[in-house]
Amino acid sequence: MHRRPLASLAVVIFVASSASAQAPGKFPPDSLVNTKVIPHKTPVTEVLGIMRNFTSDLGVRCTHCHVGKEGAPIASFDFASDEKRTKQVARQMMLMLAEVNRRVDTLPGRQSPGLMATCATCHRGVNRPVPLYALVGDVAAAAGADSAIRTYHALRDRYYGRDSYDFGEPSLNVAAFRLARAGKFDEALALLKLNEEYFPKSSGLYVFRGNVLLLRADTNAAADAFREAVRRDSTNNEARGRLRAIGRQ
Repeated sequence: MHRRPLASLAVVIFVASSASAQAPGKFPPDSLVNTKVIPHKTPVTEVLGIMRNFTSDLGVRCTHCHVGKEGAPIASFDFASDEKRTKQVARQMMLMLAEVNRRVDTLPGRQSPGLMATCATCHRGVNRPVPLYALVGDVAAAAGADSAIRTYHALRDRYYGRDSYDFGEPSLNVAAFRLARAGKFDEALALLKLNEEYFPKSSGLYVFRGNVLLLRADTNAAADAFREAVRRDSTNNEARGRLRAIGRQ
């Protein structure tokens, strides 16, 4: 899909003289109303395309930013309203993205045409672009391991195979280690157990398990974890180094 670079949208910042010049009731509208980033003379059809890109890139619908009732006729929406915070944030994100692309254009040796940053560069189909390890870890810290595991399964069911989240082995390993550093040892071990369901032959996972157990001051269990890592992969020098460090090789 062709996307118009947002750098071109922020060249002119325009505020319409009257946000009430065109009341809700006609869609698409004859002209733009209350535009503050998109140039006012941009064709309406082009703006509709930009908005469709936003909804796709963020995995949202029109009501995420605009005043309207989901399922109601779109002509009833008040697109000119600035009531929603998300619409105000979107304007700032557009300006930020324009600045990113301006700076990218100055990179030495940049090819022409080069890649352009878009909303999807960070959002990848979700409205809150948070790494999986942070999202699941935050849930575990706030609501416990069971809630975090349910969250992980729900995200995996919905987004696996897409760009939104990284369901590779490191995500839960990192989430577990961050939890352990915060003293949430049971939650950390629960996430590692979950990860082993998906990566049952992993050696690295047991290095993380050993490190979590060391943080919990359980040296004997940590040594067992590091030995298991070596059993699974005799070339795992990190696990061997951990065993030497704790005098258990």
